[in-house]
Amino acid sequence: MKFIVSKKPKEYLEQGLTQCGAYSVKAVLSVYDKDEKKHPREYQPNFFSRYLGMSTNPHLWPRVLRAYGVSAEEDYTANLSDAERLTLLRSLLDDNHPIMLRIGNGYAKSGTYHSSVAYFVGHWISLWDYDDEKQIFYVYDSYVALARHDKTIPIGNTTRTYAEILRDWGKGFPFAWRVEVWIYKSCLTP
Repeated sequence: MKFIVSKKPKEYLEQGLTQCGAYSVKAVLSVYDKDEKKHPREYQPNFFSRYLGMSTNPHLWPRVLRAYGVSAEEDYTANLSDAERLTLLRSLLDDNHPIMLRIGNGYAKSGTYHSSVAYFVGHWISLWDYDDEKQIFYVYDSYVALARHDKTIPIGNTTRTYAEILRDWGKGFPFAWRVEVWIYKSCLTP
């Protein structure tokens, strides 16, 4: 089965070294016509986070989304098997909910992957679609260089296989966040 979230982000921006969560929030807000900021970092709630790009806790982004009228729920998934995690992601997408997912990012701007880096670099991406036949998710990853955006896919700027998402899910700094394995689903508040 293949499903595409009914709305697409207005644009796929490229981040620098930081601010991935803010870029994902901007994309989610844009599908609900709630994006009011010129730069994603403006969604950071304080000076420190805005200019250093470091979020202070994993609960920040649902609060930001809710502040703009987008319902955002957190899910604790550490107790789920890989099959259950994939089922959860697909069911949320089937319900037309874009998903923000915290992963470990082992990808360089060139697209090469380094598994050791994924253990130390925390990163937020958003999932917009999946294709069971190809076993892929369609992803907006703000760290992907603009020159490497895949313009042949229906939504997002890159794809990740189911195995790649599972491999990176729950890795990255800060290490204390790893056990919680955060996932956020969003929908417009009626």
